[in-house]
Amino acid sequence: MHVNRILVPTDFSDTANHAEAQAIALATRHGAQLRLFHVVEPYWAPPPHMTDAVRDYLDTLVREANTRLASTVDALRGAGVDASYATAQAMPPNDAIVNAVETYAPDMVVIGTHGRRGLQRFILGSVAEKVLRTVPVNVLSLNVNAPLVGADRSYARVLVPIDFSAYSRRALDVAFDLLADDGVLHVVHVLHAPVYPAFYPGGFAAAPFLPPTTDLVEEHLTRWLGERHAVRDVRLGDPLHEILEARNETDAELIVMGTRGLTGLEHVMMGSVSERVVRRSPVAVLTVH
Repeated sequence: MHVNRILVPTDFSDTANHAEAQAIALATRHGAQLRLFHVVEPYWAPPPHMTDAVRDYLDTLVREANTRLASTVDALRGAGVDASYATAQAMPPNDAIVNAVETYAPDMVVIGTHGRRGLQRFILGSVAEKVLRTVPVNVLSLNVNAPLVGADRSYARVLVPIDFSAYSRRALDVAFDLLADDGVLHVVHVLHAPVYPAFYPGGFAAAPFLPPTTDLVEEHLTRWLGERHAVRDVRLGDPLHEILEARNETDAELIVMGTRGLTGLEHVMMGSVSERVVRRSPVAVLTVH
């Protein structure tokens, strides 16, 4: 995986600052360009009749954001990082980030996630989850407590959930690229019975699904890995639970997984394993498109 450009959306929160620190380490290690990106609140265009006082306040927010970003970029450049920044106004953060990806064309987006669940997530949503679902590039997501990997080394322990799709094949390739020379890569396959409505003309009224045997999975993993070495783990159960259990047991520093990018009705009905892993993982998760 070539990392030449990294985009880092930031709202100046502790979570965003934590993600920014990881992005700086990655940019330093890979010699990549780094762009900080901030969406100035409020996320709507001021109406024509807005008072001068309110307009002055909005202008102040823009100046303060630019000043803060410029100060950070100057410090990064002084440390040898090829850094820049950009801002956007009058649009929702996820839309602005999608536009920034189209304009900047990064190889990776690094973004903090607040890990909201339940009613709070239903009401507020998650910018990180919307971004990884909509942008066509790899997204590294991490919460404020996720351990950071410094610029002096690559990842020593990486976990890759495999479902034998083209998405997970790409994730496997990326994981090997990011793994340290003496690192250990773990692959996990969870025997489960997913039903994707778009894949069957009968929707959920599809024929009964019989999971493959462990031996068949092992054969597939052998073909997938080829000459590359990885510790293999085949499990039976709920994918989210088993992936997180595998992470805890292996003490992986990073989870790399493919994402199908389900949207619309499919996403509402099926959800996304990758998004749920991002929400619950104690370590950084790289979702690969």
